[in-house]
Amino acid sequence: MHLALATDAQKAERDRVTHAAWGSPLSVEQFHQRELRLRAHPWCREGMRTWLWLDDAGQVLASCETFHTDSYLRGPDGVATRGVSQAIASVFTESALRGHGHATRLMDEVAARLEHESPNHHTALLFSDVGPALYRRSGYHEAPAWDWQLSAVGGLSTHAVDALLCDGDVPGVVARTQRPDVPFLLWPSAAQMDWHLERERIYSELLHRPRPEACGATVGNSSALWAMMARYGELVVLLLDAESVEDAVALLEAARGVAHRAGLARVVIWEEPATLPWVARVPGALRVARDGSLPMMRPLRPGLPPAERVAFSRALWV
Repeated sequence: MHLALATDAQKAERDRVTHAAWGSPLSVEQFHQRELRLRAHPWCREGMRTWLWLDDAGQVLASCETFHTDSYLRGPDGVATRGVSQAIASVFTESALRGHGHATRLMDEVAARLEHESPNHHTALLFSDVGPALYRRSGYHEAPAWDWQLSAVGGLSTHAVDALLCDGDVPGVVARTQRPDVPFLLWPSAAQMDWHLERERIYSELLHRPRPEACGATVGNSSALWAMMARYGELVVLLLDAESVEDAVALLEAARGVAHRAGLARVVIWEEPATLPWVARVPGALRVARDGSLPMMRPLRPGLPPAERVAFSRALWV
């Protein structure tokens, strides 16, 4: 058995195989077109790879994808050095091949390959929808996962914010957002933010559903970015950078109004230490244990803090 990178033909075949797991409500062909568009996105072109675990005859036993994610690790001198972390997604074994440890071997081999590729690799991360046990076997450790939910409400005004944002505003918002001063930071790029909006654009086109009127808002020096998850009827907040509870309320009230006008049921904010003081004080915010997307991390070098001390923003999800 051995690890290999997928060819374009093998990627197309995996699209059709994995449709049953992740394709609904798209048809098989629509799902394949979705994957082609996502792989063509600049963020994916620069740092996405599809890995295959093959038997000696070349049969695919399991597969996954990795995505380049920027990260910063504070050294003994107190200076944060930029490196690379790898987000792992779409771990899949066909039902007839399960129960033989193929996914575990795949995860082990991918991590070993990443460890030897570059001294600048910090960690591998993933968001598990099957609980922690499978990935613990490969050295991953989970972090607590909580959501804050706000119902979408009609009649809410967006006048409390200075501006609603469009896709072209995203790079400027990311550039002026101050990175938190923490020992280890996973930090999404503007291209990674736009990848979420590309997913929104794809589903809007394929499902003939209008996009929300805005992808974020600003008030003073505070800002928020969000994206529609049409499949779940949610507007998910990718980035919340608020200087006060008043700013956080204004931004999230705008998100609730935008969500309602887009026909979505709720606004969802992933809990993070930096945003918890603001979100917890927003009227009507409900804290719930997250169902799926459990953050997990496997260090690829020494000196990293444990997963429970790392912030995982929604923008990091793949």
